Amino acid sequence: MAFNNFTAPLQYPAPSPAALKLQFVGQKIADVPAPATIIDVAVARRNCALMLETAEKLGLGFRAHIKTHKTTELSKLQVGDDALSVKLVASTLAEIEGLLPWLLECKSQSKEISILYGLPLSPSAIPRLAAVSRLLGPGTVGVFADHPAHIKYLDQVEETTWPGQIPVFVNVDIGYHREGVAADSKQLAEIGYALAASQRAHLGGMYTHFGSSYGVSSPAEALRDLGIELEGLKKGAVEFLKCSSMPDAKNGQASKVVLSIGASPTATAAQNITENTKGAEEYRALIQSISESFDVELHAGVYPLMDMQQLATRARPETSVADPTKTLLTFKDLGVRTLVEVASVYPDRGEKPEALIAGGIIVMGREPCKSYPGWGVVSAWPHASGQVYDPEGSKTGWIIGRVSQEHGNLVWEGPRDKLRELTIGEKLLVWPNHACIAGVNFGYYLVVDSDGADGDQIVDVWVRFRGW
Repeated sequence: MAFNNFTAPLQYPAPSPAALKLQFVGQKIADVPAPATIIDVAVARRNCALMLETAEKLGLGFRAHIKTHKTTELSKLQVGDDALSVKLVASTLAEIEGLLPWLLECKSQSKEISILYGLPLSPSAIPRLAAVSRLLGPGTVGVFADHPAHIKYLDQVEETTWPGQIPVFVNVDIGYHREGVAADSKQLAEIGYALAASQRAHLGGMYTHFGSSYGVSSPAEALRDLGIELEGLKKGAVEFLKCSSMPDAKNGQASKVVLSIGASPTATAAQNITENTKGAEEYRALIQSISESFDVELHAGVYPLMDMQQLATRARPETSVADPTKTLLTFKDLGVRTLVEVASVYPDRGEKPEALIAGGIIVMGREPCKSYPGWGVVSAWPHASGQVYDPEGSKTGWIIGRVSQEHGNLVWEGPRDKLRELTIGEKLLVWPNHACIAGVNFGYYLVVDSDGADGDQIVDVWVRFRGW
């Protein structure tokens, strides 16, 4: 199988970070062209540190998903400065290739590297994954499998092309029905037989993504889904090991096979356990019980930035039980905003005042949010406070109520006597529904630091990895 030299960095050349920094660093948010995506690194630092701290307190591993931001800089925050191991998941080959300079640096520092390609393996991905593995070393690049054919493709790869045993994480479906197979399915057993007989692949772990958890509306519901996820993946692992005839199988129990669980709501919910919120002890005991036989790790992606969807889950309380001055899941914990400019205003269009922004579907995405009828909430910026639409509170403020391709229609919700007047040319910052989608059509992020002397000043520019 020949190596395909046309990798994402060649097909999708990135803009010059040095040129971007020369253009933007030192400018104020209000002075840069709109639309643009703004990341507050202070918020991202706090969110990343809290996740790492939670995993450590609970005795769990953590694997950072980088699909939300697709940057080296935020990947480093997710892993942590002092980490001895770098465990990641990526949704595209471009993300893995984009991280290579940093990963090679980690290798030179003797850090353990484990990066997973986050879709069940496609044959066309093998040459590029193999090339990365040759650079990083055997066992560093793993793949997902939810069909025995995935193992067959790996068995056809020559050792000189992809050195060493290839780690395979088996996808188990516990009800979300995206990727993966059910614990009691014949297909899961067939994967086990194929992996047990494989000369090239070995079991790296079991993996599930419980996207259904985005429907939760409280810390208690989020913890419940965390329990469902953990129990469901454990069941899949036990059934898999029974039929696989692998050395790890001992009377139907696994000997420290990795169970990787998570979606941002359930991974976020794990933080409630360390806060000793209601029901925390029950889930702490569940984790401890399963950890006797398995190595449990959390994985998550959108948590460093958060967004309106995550806010709608209410997977954490608004403030810390231990420290009420510390926010956990409020507007203050959302680290990404979209800068837009008012193109026109329509105060008398109908029952509700409206305005137009140059920011429709290709800027905001079209993913809905269960807590309100829109595609973004306009923040109070540039003011420190003001009338903001709160889905759980006043429900009064500007939201993006309709979207076309480049057009976004702002709609005023609530009493007219509280109306925030807008003017043509005015810049606004909007909290998007889904951070992963809102950044897609931007080649870079403008970075501010609200912990610094001026939270409105651009302090850095982070280039996103593009392509597939």
